Amino acid sequence: METTHLVGFPWDNKTTYYQTMLEKRIQNLLLGVLIFCHISICNSEYYSATTELNRAYEVGKQLASDLDTYLELEEARLSRIRRVAKRLSTQGLDPQLAATPEDFFGNPVHAYLTVKRLAVNWKADLLALLDGYSEQEQNQETGFESVSTQELRARVEQSANMLPGHNDVTGAADALLLLQSTYRLRAEDIANGKLTADLTCPKLTAAQCVHLGQQAYNAYDFFRAEEWFRVAYNRLWEELHLSDTHFAMGEDGNPRRQRSSLAEEKEDFDFSIPDEAQPTSVQVLEHLAYALGRQGRYAEALNVTRLILEEDPAHEQSLSNEEFYRTQIQKGEGIIGPAPPPEKLSKLDEETEIYQALCRGEQVFPPPPDDQVYCRYYVPHPYYKIGPVKEEVLYPDPRIIMWYDVIYPSEVERIQELALPRLRRATVKNPVTGKLENAHYRTSKSAWLQDGLDEVTHRMNQRIHALTGLAMETAEDLQVGNYGIGGYYAPHFDFGRKREKDAFEVQNGNRVATIIFYLTDVKAGGATVFNRLGALVKPVRGAAGFWYNLHPSGEGDLRTRHVACPVLVGSKWVMNVWFHERGQEFRRPCELTRGPVEIDDGF
Repeated sequence: METTHLVGFPWDNKTTYYQTMLEKRIQNLLLGVLIFCHISICNSEYYSATTELNRAYEVGKQLASDLDTYLELEEARLSRIRRVAKRLSTQGLDPQLAATPEDFFGNPVHAYLTVKRLAVNWKADLLALLDGYSEQEQNQETGFESVSTQELRARVEQSANMLPGHNDVTGAADALLLLQSTYRLRAEDIANGKLTADLTCPKLTAAQCVHLGQQAYNAYDFFRAEEWFRVAYNRLWEELHLSDTHFAMGEDGNPRRQRSSLAEEKEDFDFSIPDEAQPTSVQVLEHLAYALGRQGRYAEALNVTRLILEEDPAHEQSLSNEEFYRTQIQKGEGIIGPAPPPEKLSKLDEETEIYQALCRGEQVFPPPPDDQVYCRYYVPHPYYKIGPVKEEVLYPDPRIIMWYDVIYPSEVERIQELALPRLRRATVKNPVTGKLENAHYRTSKSAWLQDGLDEVTHRMNQRIHALTGLAMETAEDLQVGNYGIGGYYAPHFDFGRKREKDAFEVQNGNRVATIIFYLTDVKAGGATVFNRLGALVKPVRGAAGFWYNLHPSGEGDLRTRHVACPVLVGSKWVMNVWFHERGQEFRRPCELTRGPVEIDDGF
């Protein structure tokens, strides 16, 4: 894999270039000072009076001091440029990136740290630093070809627009928190690089733990914020190497000094980001106290606040908070320890609890009878007469089936190749306005591939018709989706609800059925779960899942509500096709009885 550099220098020795440019600027400064000196004392004769020699000595001394100051400023400026270059560099990661880029960025911790590292908050600073070199100086002969400031500025502007921004950093942090919540991961394990039993991740720094805690706090997840701030506090003191002692949270929730039984090693924290400010202990404790206070745990918040005042007795905000927590405790307000779960969850929270449990592989609903779930060789079309399809019935009613090895690796590669330049943020239809828009509950990118785009897309449509027996004339184009860091799609129906504006096309009808091809294996997470049935479809490369969204009567089947579980480890590529009602009248005819009627269930 080729490494793309932000700025390409055409010369071989950048250090020599900087030294040459610096020497020229010093020469210019020296020349100016000497001219000034010559004008001011041109009539002096140094050999004829000791006073003139003393004056010359003082001038030289001042010049040396000025040059030292100038060198310090130039070195500081170049040091800041080097820090930006180091932040953008992939030094130390290139071998792993070149070998398995999908695996590297399929690790959510690596992905989060890479986004944070490349975030473009350095752009304005770098442009200001580059302005320090004039165009004339850049164009002076240095013995080799150089890049002008104007060209360099243009490259910075162009590259910065293609790199992550603040919203990407926030999104990556939220994705990591979603994975923590869904799969019940401990903040301490994530921070220590133990995402799963067989996956090694870099350790997070105290600053990175604080950032994740702040994201959780901003999302009103105060319990998880507290967890991250506690981890950050321990990590901070490990990083500072305070002799053989460190600070840890005691069983009562109070930070206390302990003898360290571990020899902290600097290389444990080799994924720190240049210019990432290390928080102070007071700052971390402030965050922790607020997270505890927002949970109503005033006694614990008071203990943490008093620890802040031990370190900074004049801390105004903590003095005010101490009085507030004391007053609340005297009133009998607050709780001890984490808040108990509510006796009754809202419909949305209850649904979240169910689908997250299913994503973890827990058995929430009774499984269907064994004799109704089975595997067989199936011939849906004469095309498969010689090589029958391997079919597995995952759920009997509604019928959810899986077909294996129905798309070849070469076809997968070609489809991904076609989709990559067309990927855009996946959208959802607003049920009120009927317009397509981005949504926080669907984090993926998708591309639409038309039948005539390529020979492989035409062949796939023919194969889908052979597999399902459904008409393709009114089916939607192939939609290829790629799920990023913690990518998921919250509970949803594939069909349009009756109450939704422009729920489905009048001409073609509603979405009667769905087929989803899994183009990649996913190491952990990423399953499709039906949260009202308990059925789970695991991503298997080359396989396809299929189900009907509507009853034969055309009424929506509310049991088909499903979720794309967050991708924990790996990269998930899928390809969907949605079939519409028109053209299926004789392929899936109505039954003699009307059957269930779609009701408004509030979702």
